[in-house]
Amino acid sequence: MSPRIIPESPCTDGTVSASASAVQYRPAIDGLRAVAVLAVFFFHLKHNWLPGGFVGVDIFFVISGYLITSILLREYERKSFSLGKFYQRRIARLFPALFTVALVTIAAAYFIYSAQDFASAGASLTAVTLSIANLKLLAQGNYFKLSIDAQPFLHCWSLSVEEQFYMLFPITLLFVYLKANKYRTSILAVLCGISLSACVVLTHFRPQWAFYLLPTRAWELLAGSILANISERRPASNHRLWASLSIVGLVLIFISLFVITERSAFPGYLAILPVLGTVCFIGPHRLSSGLGETLLSWSPMVIVGRMSYSLYLWHWPIFSFVDYRFYLASPLFRLALKLALSLTVVPLCFFLIEKRGRVFFNAPPRRHIAFAFLGCALLFFVPLGIAVRKTNYVDAQIKDVAKGGLVFNQSAKGGSMVLMGDSNGAMYGIVAKEIARDLGLRLNVLSVTAGEPLPRSSGQQPQLWLDSIAVVKRENPDILILACNWQDKLQDDKARLGIAIEDLKQHSRYVVLITQPPELPEGANREAIRNGSRPPFIEEPKERAARLASNALLKTVSGNHVIVIDIEHLFATDDGKIFFSDSQGREIYQDRNHLSAAGAELVRSSVSRAISASLSQPGNASNVPLAGSQ
Repeated sequence: MSPRIIPESPCTDGTVSASASAVQYRPAIDGLRAVAVLAVFFFHLKHNWLPGGFVGVDIFFVISGYLITSILLREYERKSFSLGKFYQRRIARLFPALFTVALVTIAAAYFIYSAQDFASAGASLTAVTLSIANLKLLAQGNYFKLSIDAQPFLHCWSLSVEEQFYMLFPITLLFVYLKANKYRTSILAVLCGISLSACVVLTHFRPQWAFYLLPTRAWELLAGSILANISERRPASNHRLWASLSIVGLVLIFISLFVITERSAFPGYLAILPVLGTVCFIGPHRLSSGLGETLLSWSPMVIVGRMSYSLYLWHWPIFSFVDYRFYLASPLFRLALKLALSLTVVPLCFFLIEKRGRVFFNAPPRRHIAFAFLGCALLFFVPLGIAVRKTNYVDAQIKDVAKGGLVFNQSAKGGSMVLMGDSNGAMYGIVAKEIARDLGLRLNVLSVTAGEPLPRSSGQQPQLWLDSIAVVKRENPDILILACNWQDKLQDDKARLGIAIEDLKQHSRYVVLITQPPELPEGANREAIRNGSRPPFIEEPKERAARLASNALLKTVSGNHVIVIDIEHLFATDDGKIFFSDSQGREIYQDRNHLSAAGAELVRSSVSRAISASLSQPGNASNVPLAGSQ
């Protein structure tokens, strides 16, 4: 068999010229890629079909480390290595397909998602483009507990881990090769051990860190790298032994697919199972024989392996959009649609985008074109993601509030308005912008997610309150809208409300308070509906009583230029049945206790009416009726 180039994987390099790296081709490695990507695919398709299918990513990591190290070592030996050439291959290999998927995904999200979820997709797009998707997801929470159908770029965390690895690894390996080549394998083994130790420890104390971060995942790539070093220095001579070990490796991988589950402490020491299985299967040899090799060299497996990158990229956005848009449809319909779309889109992407882009951008004379392509993509996708995020969800950061908050309609002549609050205030950000635009008001948004916008009756005051009241004193707004999770904010210190109102009234013409909407019970979401649950949902009696008590406290401060807008009737019946969607079928809630853009829009007319009535009469605002009390 003549030497051929190692083909590509969903997360690995492989597009090199034969003169640069004559690595013999093993069809079974493509078959192993097929095992990995199909494991992920079926896990995401139906978790209980393959409870440990997510370990396919760990298999990819090992393959990545093995292949890239094999290629780099040959380039070092032939003195043909250059960073420019290395990153040209990375661009040609990864980015044509990735940016195609990214563009289609963000376009589809515009039509399918709520404004908030579209905003989140925009932020994710920026993170994916900058190869920091893993860091963004780390800030969001547990991989297995996120609102999965609203995270179309969720799977890109693994690509970011690898891209971060490849920013560091080629130069690190070259330095070791030049300065301590005799101890190369030992040094890599030490680094691998340190990373594995950190992974095991953090899995117990900071499991999300262990899952998402490069330092706790690098050992999986380094395991493949160590195997490549051993293979390069001492190619295996006992093929019968390694043929047997390849079967052992497949058995370990198979076991990991069913023994490891979402509830396991993962990655930790459990990740050793698929990693060791992959190492055993690949073995320190370039060609192999035996049952394992024959099984994974089967043509259909090889074909799937060749298309595994496109399949990995496309499957998750497709699954997310189908589940999000058709959450009321039957499971069989959603399953059929997911499969049909995947079987259609993946081959098209592979043959028309991935394969052609790889050939075009990898040609040596086109290196500058490849880097220009990456630069243009960065200049396009990063601002696009930021714009999508800022346009579709308006919330300030603490640092913004200290500078006056987010300012809109700066040149408006009709007066001024301020929006204060926590995430319950931020969910009205778009509505506040629209009202300010319609009424010709300047708007300062001071609402901060998870913020403390109210003063305390004793002790040190929250920084957000201090910064917010400073802005209010400076702006002296005609209208100040304050919305919070009142139940949470007033639970242990009811005096906070009175203190805040007295201070705000001194520097605002009118203070508008919006009551807290009903809270959905646990499990009232799209996933529950897909699993058979149906509206109407009933608010938990204890939560409802506490929330209504907080809202009642708000109504006691109504009058004397304080307006309380009661929104209860917009979202629930008198007996506590919560409306889940509006007349157009749009979801009213973003999550259990936050309104979606459609839900916030239901409040808009009440707020706009109250503000218009207030501005039209310079006298006492107590004449303005409570929304819902008519």
